[in-house]
Amino acid sequence: MAALFLAAVSPAMAANYAVLVGVSDYDDSIGLADLKGPANDVLLLQQALSARGAFEMTVLADGVDGGVRPTRQAILSALEAVAAAAGDGDFVYIHLSGHGTQQRDTDGDETDGLDEVFLPADTARAAPGTGVIPNAIRDEELGAAVAAIRAKGADVWFVLDSCHSGSGLRAAGPDIRTRFVDPETLGVDVSGITPAANDTGSVDSLGGDDLPGQFLAFYSAQSDEVAREVELDPDAPSGNGWFGLFSAKLAARLADDTAISYRQLFQAVLSDLNASDVPGAARLQTPLWDGPMIDATVLGGRETTGLRQFAVTRDEVSAGLLHGLKNESVVALVGDATAGLDEVLGYAQIESAAATKAYLAPVGTDCVAESGAPCVRRGTLPAEARFARLVAAPLDLTVVLSPPIDMETGIPLAAEHPLARALDRAVASVSETSRIEVSAKGADISVGAKNGRLWFGQSVAVGQTPVGVSWQPSDGPLEELLHRIYASEEIARMLASVGGGGSVLFGSPVEIGVTRNETTMSGRPQSVSGLGDIRDECLRALRTATRDTWTGGGDLNQCDQLYFEARGLIPGPARDVNRVHIDSEFCVHTSYQRIEGTALAALVGEPITVCADCPDDAGGVVQKAGFEQLFMVVTEAEANSEALDLRGLLENCSETGGATRSSGDARAAQFLTALGQRSATRGNLGGLGISNIWVEEFHWMVTPRREAIRRAGATLE
Repeated sequence: MAALFLAAVSPAMAANYAVLVGVSDYDDSIGLADLKGPANDVLLLQQALSARGAFEMTVLADGVDGGVRPTRQAILSALEAVAAAAGDGDFVYIHLSGHGTQQRDTDGDETDGLDEVFLPADTARAAPGTGVIPNAIRDEELGAAVAAIRAKGADVWFVLDSCHSGSGLRAAGPDIRTRFVDPETLGVDVSGITPAANDTGSVDSLGGDDLPGQFLAFYSAQSDEVAREVELDPDAPSGNGWFGLFSAKLAARLADDTAISYRQLFQAVLSDLNASDVPGAARLQTPLWDGPMIDATVLGGRETTGLRQFAVTRDEVSAGLLHGLKNESVVALVGDATAGLDEVLGYAQIESAAATKAYLAPVGTDCVAESGAPCVRRGTLPAEARFARLVAAPLDLTVVLSPPIDMETGIPLAAEHPLARALDRAVASVSETSRIEVSAKGADISVGAKNGRLWFGQSVAVGQTPVGVSWQPSDGPLEELLHRIYASEEIARMLASVGGGGSVLFGSPVEIGVTRNETTMSGRPQSVSGLGDIRDECLRALRTATRDTWTGGGDLNQCDQLYFEARGLIPGPARDVNRVHIDSEFCVHTSYQRIEGTALAALVGEPITVCADCPDDAGGVVQKAGFEQLFMVVTEAEANSEALDLRGLLENCSETGGATRSSGDARAAQFLTALGQRSATRGNLGGLGISNIWVEEFHWMVTPRREAIRRAGATLE
């Protein structure tokens, strides 16, 4: 295989790898038309990556000097070789340009009943009745290859410029071609299967959250829009003016070495795809992204954080309450997704916020975000403004804490008690940015005191065992925990304010199903003071667990599992499903699943396995018991718009459970009580309000292990 070794650039000693695949030359004897753009895509990406740093490149492309013919075996072998070579902290870029199509799903894991496949150069016609295209690479195989690289600790950026479904094909002019192959051309009959209306063309099984390496995926189009290649330079000789539209726009943006986030890069490419200089039919494709690295800096490592911003069209912002843009929020306006911090064109204030839309009014630089007190309009919105960046949001939520109660006596702590004084000082400090107060009336959060610790939760005890999240002076500043509590409470209230949601005439287009693996505490060899191997304990318990439909409420015990699934109920556009879980320590966790079609249900996030008392690295016990909430948020996907994916926007805890952000940073997603109210000037709530967003709420109490054992009548060792 051809490998290009480039000059070193990064101060970090991690290695960078790239696998660039461009398939242009197909077997036209079976009706598989050649493409003109993939070879040029590879050349563009070679140049763009070379300008950005040191990459060990493997090129598999026909029509590229030194490139290897991109057969199935060559592509998979190249990915295996990278997995073997990569190590912890390395970075791998994978780019595939070529034809794509679909075939019957043989594994039963696709919601639309169809497997997406990438077609290498040696693709053949399916034998009659098999429904399987010889040498095609299934999405599961690509996903497994990416997971193998991530298992080595390397981060992966996967880009697919191909399409997988023929639904909704639109006519294109002579200067535009699609990268889709009708399955029937290759002998595959999918007539008995209803394809997804908006299949993302995404790759399944890129690996779970437990793999050491992270990932990001860019997909060039949804299936009903198809991926296109365009003759951008008609004067170029021998077809050298043809490029994959998505690849060309991506490479052009990569050539600029400005330090931007992947989200900014994606937004810039999406904006470029909608630009006036792109042929009309070609603008009908909407790229998608997936993966936790979306807010990292492009080619800058996983720990860097990029700038979050939202697209603007005239006075409309493609973001709203879900993204933290509520009424009276102030935003800075810029002309390009990659604009620097000093390239602000002007400022505006949100005058009408809906769930995922908001409307702007021009204001001066002295505008202060104050709830219910909009600033005076000044001037006009800059005509060249394309993106808005949140500058300040008003605070209109108050979280009330109860006075700390001695959990042994039930009597409030004396004002001079060290824990009571510590709480008062922290509340006074936090209240400068977050409205938190202590009051005996109408408390939202109970506060208890026991054994030198403060406990916070909806309830702070189950039986004689404290629950919730605790703090003692040696843990560090109490302010960090109060910020976390405030952020999670705000998210919960905003989501609960539209619980149920949807039109009064039409229910949610997505059915949410929850099942529980219910274990039993009786009969287990128990030792609360010495837990032993929790994994073995849960494996034993789950062998006899019963799995039934679950509707929320009640108690969950150690090792119980919850599975959340979503299934489309009616044909139509794709739907974005976000799972927002607020645990007993007020940490927010998000998961996302895109639902296309109605064939099968899809798991939304990993199953939640209860670990009320878990061993820590020091051999002690970490108790995670108490009240928990979970919200399932369903929204309609919109063409030519970024998917509503809340991952990375709401989390307020580090991997180890500590607070990592201030309240101002963590409150990225908010619903207001006003979400269901009609604006005097925007009666339809900006196009997406209460009528086409659906929220289902679940809650439960995680029972402390000792209490669950006692209730089950089991013997404690």
